[in-house]
Amino acid sequence: MTEMTTESRLERQVRTGDEDGGSTRSGLVRTLALQLTTLAAFLGLWEALTASGIIQSYLLPRASEVLEKMWVDVVDIFSGGPMFQHFYTTLIEIILGFIGSVIVGVSLGAVLAEFKPVQRALYPYVVAANATPRIAFAPLIVIWFGFEYASKIVMAIAIAAFPIIVNTIAGLSATSRDDLRLMRSLGATRSQILWRVRIPTAMPYLFAGFETAMLFSAVGAVIGEFMGGNAGLGYVTLLAQELFRLDDAFSAIALLSIQGFLLHRLVVIAGRRLVFWQVDDSLEQ
Repeated sequence: MTEMTTESRLERQVRTGDEDGGSTRSGLVRTLALQLTTLAAFLGLWEALTASGIIQSYLLPRASEVLEKMWVDVVDIFSGGPMFQHFYTTLIEIILGFIGSVIVGVSLGAVLAEFKPVQRALYPYVVAANATPRIAFAPLIVIWFGFEYASKIVMAIAIAAFPIIVNTIAGLSATSRDDLRLMRSLGATRSQILWRVRIPTAMPYLFAGFETAMLFSAVGAVIGEFMGGNAGLGYVTLLAQELFRLDDAFSAIALLSIQGFLLHRLVVIAGRRLVFWQVDDSLEQ
């Protein structure tokens, strides 16, 4: 009797798991279909407005022309042509800027969260520095760090570090006081409390900051290329606009968007793998 009961429970669990898996897959398919339909409708409207002459071609190229140019650029990237160097340059700038912003943001945020007098002394200046448009410092950053990778990476760090600082402070401050009292009563040191309690609690906050920082890193890299660069997708966009080759400009902008989206998705996937205890059913992505 007990064996039959156990088997029936196992069968119910397997059926429930299959149903949940099927529901998740169907939800992903519906979401993907909705997203592709929205994209197709947007491109169709764009093509109709430009092909009919409602929007003149010197203001906005036809969607079909942009897609055709994108296809040429993608083939050029995968075949190692000139576009590959621009794509690779921006990719490296974004990734290194993101890594630098994580190091700076987590380190500074941890210090501010761990030592309250330091937080009271420095946090207003951190906020004031973030309120200052970093693009105003772009010419100085180019003068200080040159026209190569360094200036773009520094610009990306300057823009992307603040959300990580804020989320690090919020995450490390979110630890339950009962957990802290328990650890102290067990004789845990400050470093043990930090690594075993506060950091695991802060992980969801950290990855929320990482997701934002990845997008901001892309913005910073492109701003750096605008201000002083000779390679990169931002440089291609600026050069195409100066030559009134709008299809080239929109193609480079679309490639930037795809690049940033894919990098952001990698951060999201990493967060779901590492912060596996956090369940987020608010949006099927």
